[in-house]
Amino acid sequence: MTIELNIFTNCTASAPDTAIIFQTINSFFNTFRKMPFTIYMDVNPNSHRANEYFNRLQTIPNATIIKTNSLSDGYIKSIKESTSDYLFQLEHDWIFSNNITHSRKQMTEFMSVTGCYHFRFNKRSNIIAGWDRRMDESEFMGLKYCSCNNMSNNPHIIDRRYYEKNMLNKIKLKSGSKGIEEELNKHNLTTCIYGGAGYENTITHLDGKHS
Repeated sequence: MTIELNIFTNCTASAPDTAIIFQTINSFFNTFRKMPFTIYMDVNPNSHRANEYFNRLQTIPNATIIKTNSLSDGYIKSIKESTSDYLFQLEHDWIFSNNITHSRKQMTEFMSVTGCYHFRFNKRSNIIAGWDRRMDESEFMGLKYCSCNNMSNNPHIIDRRYYEKNMLNKIKLKSGSKGIEEELNKHNLTTCIYGGAGYENTITHLDGKHS
């Protein structure tokens, strides 16, 4: 099974500074090992810095940079333009905790066998809170996970072919960061979250919009 890494960024107030996205890249590599990746760069909201930010991103080793007009624009492109079985979808301002003990391969094997099409990491403990209104624990070959209702954009892995066939028609092309999670959450879908019930947060938000 093949997997690709996609990182989604935009020209926030800090652009063209790349400090935050480098933290995210290094955190991912420390957790899941290095791999080539694609950066989808939304030229908004500070479009006057887009070319400079794009040029700086091009200096990142093993990265392919693609300009887009919004998060959903890049997200849709990442699905349509890939041939991989799975996609790791990662926004530019997240870091991973040291309590992730399974590899990408183990996670995609779990998804393949169980039919999980959206496997995400949680910014808080695996408890019922916020939009997470259901938290049902299961286990697959030593990998504990929780089934949940919330199709969050927080770092996640998707079954690309399933998304291409069943989910693209639910995602809306919108400006900014809209068009994905709030649209998918209209359809009574199920995500799987890494870790059993009560497992501590596996990601932390750096909040690139305001950093």
